Amino acid sequence: MDKRCYRKVNVLLRVVFPVFIMSLLGAGCASYTAQTQKVSQSWDMGNFQAAAIQITQEADKRGNSKDAIVWRLEQGAVLRAAERFEESNQAFDKAEELVNKYEEAAKMSVSREALATVTNLTTLPYEGFAYDKIMMNTYKALNYLQMGDSEKARVEFNRAFQRQDDAVHINTKRIEKAIEEGKKQNYNVDLAKVNRDGKFKSQFDNYYGDLEQFKAYAVYVNPLTVYLDGLYFMTHATGGSDLERSRKSFERVLGMIGENKYIRQDMETLQQVVNGKPISATTYVFFETGQSPEREQIRIDLPLFIITPGVPYVGAAFPKLKYRSDYISALTVSYDGKTEAPLLLSNMDAVVAREFKNELPTIITKTLIASAIKAGATYGTYAGATNGGRKNAGAGLAVLIAGALYQVAMNQADLRTWTTLPKEFQFCRIPTPADRKIELDPPYLGRKTPVVIDEGVVNVVWVKSVNRNSPLSVMQFKLKDEVKTIASPETATTVQHIPQTDIPKPEQVTQQPESLMSGAETQHEVSEPQAQPTQKNEAIAPALENQPEISMPSQ
Repeated sequence: MDKRCYRKVNVLLRVVFPVFIMSLLGAGCASYTAQTQKVSQSWDMGNFQAAAIQITQEADKRGNSKDAIVWRLEQGAVLRAAERFEESNQAFDKAEELVNKYEEAAKMSVSREALATVTNLTTLPYEGFAYDKIMMNTYKALNYLQMGDSEKARVEFNRAFQRQDDAVHINTKRIEKAIEEGKKQNYNVDLAKVNRDGKFKSQFDNYYGDLEQFKAYAVYVNPLTVYLDGLYFMTHATGGSDLERSRKSFERVLGMIGENKYIRQDMETLQQVVNGKPISATTYVFFETGQSPEREQIRIDLPLFIITPGVPYVGAAFPKLKYRSDYISALTVSYDGKTEAPLLLSNMDAVVAREFKNELPTIITKTLIASAIKAGATYGTYAGATNGGRKNAGAGLAVLIAGALYQVAMNQADLRTWTTLPKEFQFCRIPTPADRKIELDPPYLGRKTPVVIDEGVVNVVWVKSVNRNSPLSVMQFKLKDEVKTIASPETATTVQHIPQTDIPKPEQVTQQPESLMSGAETQHEVSEPQAQPTQKNEAIAPALENQPEISMPSQ
C-alpha cells in the first residue's frame, strides 16, 4: 500500500468510522434498560400490582438463563412492594439458588470466559453483586416478619451477615481470576501503567469522578442490614448471646453513619432488656424512598499498545452509574401533637457506588483483554492480507472495515443492575401513641397519609415511595407482640453494661487515597467510620478491604 492510500485508510478509520461506530453504540446501549422499560412505567406510577404481573412474566421468560438472577431480584422486590410476600420470597429463593450455584463453583468456566473475550461481558452470567445478595436476604427476612415467621427471619439475617463476611473473599477472587485469564492468553494487564496513561486517565476521571462524592461505608456492608439485625436480636433475644449481637450491630451502625439519637435510644432500650426490664410500646417508621442508580454506556479510549505492541488506542464501552434524583427526600411523622423526622440510615447510591468502584479493575482488565484480542486479530488479518501493508490495499481496507464493524457489534457494556432497589432508607422511632394514630407528611407535597398502628408492643410501619409523584405505600408488621423479659444468670454474665462510647462523627474522619495496585489490605476494625469524599479521583479503584470478623450464631 503506498503512503497516499495508507493516509486515506487512516483518515477513513479515524474520522468516518468513529462517527458510524458511535451511532451504532448509541443505538445498542440501552439493552437492559430497554427490557425493563414496560415494568418501569408501572413501577414509576406506584402501580405495584401491574408491575408485579409484568415483572413475573418477564422473569419467568428468562428461566435459568444468564440474566435470571437480576430478573428474579427485580421480581422479588416488586412483589414485596405489592405485599405479595410469599411470592416475593419464592422469587428471591430462585435468585438465591443460582447465586449459591455460582458461588460454589470452584472456578469460572474457561469456555464462558473465552466467549466473553471475543464478544463482550454481557455474555457472562449475571452472578449478583455483594449488595444484591445482602439486600436479597434482608428483604427475605422482612418478608418473613411480615408473614409472622420470626424464626425464618432469623435465618435470613444470619445469611445476610454471612454474605457481608464472604464478600471480600469472593470479590478478591474475581479480580484474581480476571488477571489469571489474561496471563493464560498472554495478555498481562498492568493496570498501574494503564492508569498512568494521560489520555486514559483524563477520560476516566471525567466519567468516574462522581464516585468520590459519597461518604464511604465499609466495603460490602449495608447499614440497613446491620441495623435491622440489631433490632431483630434485641426484640427476639433468647439469651445473652443474642443481646450481645444486638449491641455489636448497633455499635457498628453508629460507626458507619455517625451519631444518631434513635440508635442511642435503642441502646438504652437494650440495656433495659439486659437488666430484665420489658420494652415499652415503641413504633419504628422506616422510609424507603427513590430508586437506586441505573447504568448507562460510555466510551473510553483504551491504550492497547500497553499490552499489544503496534495497536493504538481503541474505543471500548464501559458502564457508568446514572443516579436518579426524582425522589422524596424527607418525611415528617406526626403523633400526639409532636413530630419526628426520619434520619438517613443507608444511602444506597453510596452502597452501589462503593462496590461499583471496586469492580472497575475487573471490568477494565476484562475489557482490555477482549479489546486486545479483537484488535489484534483485525490487525493480524490485515497484515496477512496486505503483506504488512505493502500490497492489496483494497483487501486490507475490507479487512479493517470488517474488523471495525465486528468490534462495534460486540462492543457493549454490561448494563445489568437491580433497578428496583431504593435510593435511601431513612428511619425514626417514637413511643407508640395511646390512640395508635400517626400521620405521614412528605413536606411540600400537600398530602398527608393517616396510619392506625396495629396492636403490638414493638411495631414497624414501613413506608415506600418510588418518586415525587407516586403515592406513599404503607405496610406494617410487629417485631414484638407481648411483653417478655429474659433476665437470667446467662444474660447478666454475657452482656455487660453498654457504655456511652464516643462514636467518631463522619466529618472527623478523612479517607486516605486508595491505590489500584496496592493489593488487598487487611483491616480489623471495631466500627466502620464514614469518610469525607476526596476532591480528585486518585486511582482506578480502591484496594479491597477485609471486614471485621463477626461471630455468627448457628442458624
